[in-house]
Formats: sequence, C-alpha cells, structure tokens
Amino acid sequence: MPRQSSLAFIPLLTLYILALTYLSPSAHAHPFPASVSDNIAGNDNSQRPFNSHRHPSSPYGSPVTILSEGQELPDETLSLRHLLHHGGNRYPGLFRRMDLEASDIQRSELLTGESLVHRVKVKGTTTLKPRDQSYRNQGFRSFDTSIGPESWTKQVVPAPDVTDKESVLQLSKMNYNSYTEVASPGWYDLEGNWSVNSTFGWEEDGLRGHVFASADNSTLIIAIKGTSAAILGGGGGTSTRDKINDNLLFSCCCAKVDRTWRGVCDCNTGGYQCDQTCVENSVQSGDIYYGIAMTLLWAVQDMYPGAEVWLTGHSLGGGLTALLGLTFGIPTVTFETPGDRLAAQRLHLPMPPAINWDDFPLFHIGHTADPIFQGVCNGPASTCYYSGFAMESKCHTGRTCVYDPVTEDNWKVDIRTHRLFDTIEGVIKVKEVPSCKTEVDCKDCELWEYK
Repeated sequence: MPRQSSLAFIPLLTLYILALTYLSPSAHAHPFPASVSDNIAGNDNSQRPFNSHRHPSSPYGSPVTILSEGQELPDETLSLRHLLHHGGNRYPGLFRRMDLEASDIQRSELLTGESLVHRVKVKGTTTLKPRDQSYRNQGFRSFDTSIGPESWTKQVVPAPDVTDKESVLQLSKMNYNSYTEVASPGWYDLEGNWSVNSTFGWEEDGLRGHVFASADNSTLIIAIKGTSAAILGGGGGTSTRDKINDNLLFSCCCAKVDRTWRGVCDCNTGGYQCDQTCVENSVQSGDIYYGIAMTLLWAVQDMYPGAEVWLTGHSLGGGLTALLGLTFGIPTVTFETPGDRLAAQRLHLPMPPAINWDDFPLFHIGHTADPIFQGVCNGPASTCYYSGFAMESKCHTGRTCVYDPVTEDNWKVDIRTHRLFDTIEGVIKVKEVPSCKTEVDCKDCELWEYK
C-alpha cells in the first residue's frame, strides 16, 4: 500500500479555516449583498453580477463565445469559498451555508504551509442541453415522454481537462478535503429556524458540499462528500444515511441480497424478482440524496447566476454528482464511483441509443484494485457483504478513466484502496492519466428479473 505523506494532514486545513472564520470579525458578515443572501433562502429573485471573461450569459442559454471541441482555454484558479449542508430525511428543513473570505484562506495557509488554491486546465468539451430553457426543475428526467434528438441541442462548453495529470490531482484533493467534519461556528441558516446547539444530531443527517470559485466568480466547482463508513477505516456522523443511499442506488433490488438481508425497501417479490415501478419509486424517496444534491446545485446557481458550474465527488458523492451532471448536462469528474448507470436508468435519465456518451462531459476516474469501482465488492465472501453494503452495480455512465495498479504495480484488489488518500498517493500522483472510454457490453444484475 502507498506510504503516508503530508497529504494526510489536508483535512486539518479545513478545521483551521473554520476556527479562523469563527474568530475573524469578517466571518459573520455576508460577503454578498443582502439581496443575494435572501435569494439563497428563496426570498428573492435578484442576481449577483460578476466580471466574466468568457461566460456572461445564463447557464441555461448559449455562451456568447463560440467554442470548439478540444479548444484549449485559460486555466482556472479556484479557492474554497463556501460550505453548504442540507438536512435529509431526519431534518429536511435544515439548510446552512458557511462563507470563507480570501483573508481566512490566507491566514490558514500561513499556519499550515499548505495551499488551498487549486489550478485546473480547461478545454472545450461537448455537452447536451435541453431545448426547453425552463428545464431547471427536471433537466433530462423524463417519466412520461421519450428523449430523442429533438429534446436537446449540442453545445461546446468549458470543462476540466481530464487528460492533464495535475488537474486530475487538484480535483481529487478537492474531494479529499470534503470528508473533513465541520464545526458549528460561522454557519448561516438558509432555511427554517435552526440552532445547532439545541438540535442534537443535525450533523448525522443530510449532505455536504464544498464550493470552490475562481477570483472573478465565472467558474465554480462543487465537491460533494462521499460515503462516511467504517468499512473504509473511518466513520462519520452521516454513515447510517450514507449506507441507505448506497444500498438504494447501487444494489439490484433494495439491498435484498439473500434471505439474511432485510432490504431497504419492499420491492423484492421473491427470489431474483423485483417490482420495477417500486424500485424506481424507491430512488426518489426522502432518504435519497439525489434531490438534496439538486437543491445544493440550485443554491449555488442562485448565488452566482451565469457562472459555469462543474461537479466532482468521490464514491457516493461521485455517484450523486454523476446523476446531476447527466440530468443537466454539467461537466462532471468523479473518483472511484460505484456503477451509477443502474440508478440513472431508474431515474429515467437519457441513455444510449438515444444519446452518445461521448456527447456528455461525464468522466469516472478509478483503478483496477478498487472492488467498489470495479463492481466486485459483493457476495458472501466480500467485505461489503459483511459490512451491510450491497454494492452490486458495476456499469458507469459517461466515460471511465481506469488506472491499472493491479497489473503494473502488483496491487491486490482490496477495499482499503477505495480510500481516496490511497488513490491519490499511490496512483494519481505517480501515473499518467489513462484514456477515458465508454464501457462496452456492460450489464448489471443479470440474474434479476424486473416486472
């Protein structure tokens, strides 16, 4: 396994930031006009202007500058700007935002000696956008109508360059930092009337996103936190809800693996038979983070109307961002994500042959030693099975970029390699980025029959 390095201390950086934010007089003053803060809470439709050198139009319209596929664009330098936390099934009204200013970042860097600024190469990449400009609430989700070429327009948009090793490394570090547990001081209530000190257990529910922004606010990256699970050598307050989401999104039929498993919904009709309508409804339940992740995305778009928004995530966070990216045609880069195609089908998101995966800027980065990414962490002999995780799906949407440490470095397939730290230190830092390809002839849940 890869040896430890200074990267192991990166999660401490966010804690420094939060402590500094609490102590700084500026921490409790909104860095935006009051109308913008109101808009986030849903009380106003005002917009915050920004100086965009490239994308002054709405994200739902066509960019002013016509780009070409593969066109090299100026690098983007982004720094951590906000932390967002939205409650889930237990606290559905909880919605908080923590704002970080440049001075907070600078003081933290002086204390830690580590940079919290990330530089990413950018190039023009094809995506599909719905022709209907009022698609905010639905995107490409279609339950009653078919999706075909008449449903979208093809555009070339700025996106992270996933062929660039340093850019992939910077995106992975953004995700690594999103696992850091956050402290209570400095949070703004965006919904409801919440008091952290009197609301015991609020951190054990919901989803968290870290928002990185360029200096001119023209480009944003949202990193969504992945699974906090003891199976990966850690844990976390949200681990119970994370497991429910993993088992609903990435299992064949609500984690009804065998007779010893209770399952997280009642869609199994006996043996390897599953009620298709029931399982589709289950992935839209209040326990699923997909809808919450969408709310986080909308909040960021309201804060920065017209900005380019990119998504990234690791593990469960990667699965959620991939579903969002496919829903709205947003450039997305994930790390070690379980097969997300099954969940996308159940959400009625576009699939081949209606679309071509090469037309979506959706990239899954992983490696051959990770049993969750490879879709082999299942069955009675697996660690996932004994930990209560039904990680049965293996097929991915978009394109996969697969490193091969098993063949090249004699790594063993091991659940511990799913930890992002090991992937960064042992793979991303030392290897060139592999080519990204569409998975061919991949099939999920072949033993199951859906009616």
